[in-house]
Amino acid sequence: MISPAFATSLGLLLFAARLGILIPLLLACLFVVVMIPTAARRGKITIPSCVWMGLGAAVLALAMGKLAGVSGVRGTITGIIVSIVFYLLIATALGSFVGLYFFRQPPQE
Repeated sequence: MISPAFATSLGLLLFAARLGILIPLLLACLFVVVMIPTAARRGKITIPSCVWMGLGAAVLALAMGKLAGVSGVRGTITGIIVSIVFYLLIATALGSFVGLYFFRQPPQE
């Protein structure tokens, strides 16, 4: 038997989530998280740019998260846009820090 709490959270996930926004946002975040380490692996991104991009995205994401929680913004179109920017910035920060692990020095010519 399914517990009522699980059924409620599953129902919220299926019916309350805006899947028209959620699915493209998920794909965009996955794309960002995969492409930044790929570029670092190919030597297209330097270590300082990867670090500053990650730190900058993390700081901006913190500001966007605070802004998304303000009572006048929450639940509006502006709030949705701010939340989308927040998740993309978090994906950028995560991808930058993962990219440091996969970084390879470009060959010297």
